[in-house]
This record gives sequence, structure tokens and C-alpha cells, in this order.
Amino acid sequence: MELTIQQTDLAFAAGKALGSVSAKSPMPLLSCLLLEADKGALRVTGTDLEITTAVTVPCEVESPGRVAVPGRHFHEVVRKIARGPLTLSQNGEQCEVRYGDGKGWSRFPTQDAADFPRVPEFKAETKIALEPAALSRLVQRTAYATSSDATRPMLSGVLVHGSEKKVVLVSTDGHRLARATRTGSFGGLGKDGVIVPSKALEAVSRTAEEATAPVEVELAPSRSQASFAAQVGAYRVQVIARLLQGPYPNYEQVIPKNNPKEITVTRDDLLEAVDIVASHADNVTRQVRFALRGGRIGISSATELGAGEHQVQAEYGGEDMDVGYNATYLMEMLRSMPAERVKLKLGTPLAAGVAEPAGGLPESEEELLCLIMPLRLPDAAE
Repeated sequence: MELTIQQTDLAFAAGKALGSVSAKSPMPLLSCLLLEADKGALRVTGTDLEITTAVTVPCEVESPGRVAVPGRHFHEVVRKIARGPLTLSQNGEQCEVRYGDGKGWSRFPTQDAADFPRVPEFKAETKIALEPAALSRLVQRTAYATSSDATRPMLSGVLVHGSEKKVVLVSTDGHRLARATRTGSFGGLGKDGVIVPSKALEAVSRTAEEATAPVEVELAPSRSQASFAAQVGAYRVQVIARLLQGPYPNYEQVIPKNNPKEITVTRDDLLEAVDIVASHADNVTRQVRFALRGGRIGISSATELGAGEHQVQAEYGGEDMDVGYNATYLMEMLRSMPAERVKLKLGTPLAAGVAEPAGGLPESEEELLCLIMPLRLPDAAE
């Protein structure tokens, strides 16, 4: 293998692909990046068997070939080289990079590329296209609410489903839930949808932020894998995720349909209050108290660490009520909600609360609903 490539192109490809390489893989080959040169392009691939990232960039190929190089070490060196053309070649069991018109070179040990996991080819059963900015928003508004509990693997992913005219992303860890919806013509993902690992979707979101064309989403005929392909200028970035298998909880059943207590509050004011008061919250429960009193919410916390209270103006005309929430969950929910004002819909102190942007989102074709379960206050009546 021998080729000439721009340093910026190689550094981009290696850096993106490295995102799917595990730092502590038990298999040495999975710590490598696979370099494949053919027909005027170099494809750089990294994988941990669950998520694969393959990046194709332009180059001048003198001799096609495939080689696996140590991923992190290779990227560390390449990103430090000055901009300009460099040559990449394989000499026996070494991969050599020469740069700066002969000013410098680096060599890397290689492993047998034939043993590297194959990048699957997609003959898609289902294919949709999403505007990159929209996809990134949908992911950022939902992925935070996934679970890290290994005993509930289904909840570690985001459910993606919908119809010909709608795509819906849902996440929950059993304590909170986020549902982001976008209307439009996308092609169908099916009523049951697919469950995509949150790590994969976060990688897709980062790529979508740079994409210059719609992101193509394809499902394998077996519905065991999904491909997200984006064009980033002259580069093609493909993220392939092994989908989580099994039924996703019927989340619609847990969303309250008629919470009578409605409170409208400025999002930044509420976020500031919770952030300050949470400094006194218990490190495990992270509980803060909401005291609804007419046109204000008193947010407080008291532990051996200290105590504090912060008053926030709100639109509320209902009866007085105290309710407890996990401060971390509240702040993550509020940060995911791009709205000046937030509407909270509450029931009883032990019933799930719903939050939505007051007046809707900036994007008229999108909707966002968040749910959060309360925590029982220490002085709550049985």
C-alpha cells in the first residue's frame, strides 16, 4: 500500500474513527485502526464490535492495500504533523508516514488486516433521510435520559420509531423520560421502531453537527444493525450501530394525560435556583424541595452539608403543594429544553410530572415532552 494524502484529511479520518475504538479492549486488534486505500480514497475504520465508525477521505493511491495500525498512537502522531501532503506506505510489518518533503518520518507496527472485523454492507430494508441539524437536536434532547444500569440494557438505548410523516426519539431510565418528535416526510421506521445505543447516537450527533447534507439512516434487513451516513464536505462518515434487541417499555402508559396543576416559569431562573440549592443536596438522592405557593416556587434543600432556599417567580394559581425532585435530573431536563419559559404540569406529590416548552419550540415542526418522577419528601404524609 502506498498513497499521498493531506495531513488534515488523515487527521480528521483517524480522529473520527478513533471514537469507536475502546481504550481497554481485551482484543489487541480492536485497539487498531484499519486503513484501506483504493480508487482515489482512503477509508479509516475503528470498532469495538458494538459501534463501528468508517471515514472515507480523498487521496492519491499509488498502490492499493489494507493495513491495521495502533489507533491512538497513530492518531496522536498524525495530528501533530504540520499541514501539508504526506505519504503513507506499508513496508513489511511496518506502516510508514513521511512528511515535510523528507523532513520527518514515523513508523508504526501493524497487525494482519485480514483479521479485522468486516464493515457490513447495507442492502437497506428501511432508509430515511434527516436534516443533520434536526437529527442532532433530537438526539441531544433525549440521549441524556438513558439508563446506565447493566441489568436493564433496553433502557441504555434510545427508541427511534414513527411513520411516513413523523420520527420520534424516546429515552427513559425509569425515573425520567424524554420524547422528541419531528414531523415531515422521512420514510417509515415502523411502529415498533429500533433501539439505538445512546453512545452510537451521540457519535452520530457530533458528526451531524458538521454534516453538509442530510444524514442517511439505513436498517439492515435483519434489523440488527443501523447505519448513519453523513457527508462532511469531501469526507464521508458512516456510523454503524449494533441495535439493542428486545421490547421497549410502553412509555405512553406512564405519561400523565391530565395533570391539573400547571406552572409556567422562566427556564433560566429555575435552572439557576436548582443549581445553587443543589449544592446542599444529599450526594446520593440529590433531593431538592419545590414549595408551590401562589405566584412563586420556593426551592430548598437541607442536609448536614448546609441549607439553602431560592425563590423563583412563577405563574401558578393552584393550591399549595410541596414536592421533591432529583436536582441532577431536573437540571439535565431543563438544559435539554431550548425555550425561554417552561410549563410544568403536576398532579400529586408522588405522581409523575411533565415539562414542556411554554409556547412550543423554535422549530415549529418539532415537539418535546419530558417526564420526571418525584422523590418522597422526608416529612411527607403516608
